[in-house]
This record gives sequence, structure tokens and C-alpha cells, in this order.
Amino acid sequence: MHDTDLTDALLAVRCQLGEPTAWEDLVHRWHPRLWAFISRMTADQARAEDVLQTVWLRVIRSMVRLREPERLAAWLYGIARATVADQFRELYRTPPTEEFLDVSHTDDDTDQFTAADAVETGLRHLHPIDREAVVLHYFEDLPVAAVAEICGVPPGTIKSRLHRARRLMRETLTD
Repeated sequence: MHDTDLTDALLAVRCQLGEPTAWEDLVHRWHPRLWAFISRMTADQARAEDVLQTVWLRVIRSMVRLREPERLAAWLYGIARATVADQFRELYRTPPTEEFLDVSHTDDDTDQFTAADAVETGLRHLHPIDREAVVLHYFEDLPVAAVAEICGVPPGTIKSRLHRARRLMRETLTD
């Protein structure tokens, strides 16, 4: 277990025991990470704020049921993922296709002037299941195995999603 896993596990247990400062510590430690994940998944700040609020409500209500505190990170991302999926239920049900990404169209061509904006634009064009794999692996720096656990699929599926997403983003960034 890494130091961060141990810190998260102790933090989860403190929250389960009802220690008030533990909840403050949990929010302080995890709010920025969850915000980054959710805002990249939704690409709409108002919706992202609503989703994040729902995530924290779900965390508070279900913390006592967390049986493996050392898995806090996967558990939190899992709740965030499920909440985002609730918002995009129809898109999550639709399998990704080559046609999902329209590389000839962008919301705002001025976004292409900076690399960060181009990447964000590319992310918005990815299918949600591909986008979540990219965000969790590259932006949240989680290993493929952890992303697979959060998404509830085999690691090979995550590798396929990452490969497809890299290819599609490459096409977007070169256009």
C-alpha cells in the first residue's frame, strides 16, 4: 500500500467514525480531483457543479458502507463515474462508433490556438466511455488496472478505449 493509499484509508476510517475534521480533510483532499474529473467529463461548468454536489451527497450518505477504506480513491471515482453516467445515460448506452467524432467540426475554432484548449476540444468530441478512460488514466494519473476497476471492465477494454481515444484525438488535433 502506498503512502497516499494509507492516508486515504485512515481518512476514510476517520469519516466513518464521525470525526468532523475528517470530512473537512476529505473534501479538501478530494474536491479538486473530483472536480477535475467531472468537469472534463461534462464540459459544462453548471452541469459539472450539479454533478459534483450530487457526488458529495452520495459520498456522505454511503461512507459507512465502504468496507475497504484502502480503496477510497477507486470508490470515490466510481461514485463520480456513476453520477456522470446518470447525467449522460443515453450516451453511455450508445456504443462508440467511428462516426461519433466529427473531426471536421469544432464548437469554436479559436480553441485550436493553444494546446490545452485543443486537448479539451478533443476530449469533448470523444464518446463518454472513451473520455472517462482518458481522463482517469492521463489526467488523474491512474494505472490501467485502477481505471478498469473503476469502470467495471477488464484492463484490455480500457487499453482498447485508450487506443481508440488517442487515435481520435490525434485526428482532431491534426485537423
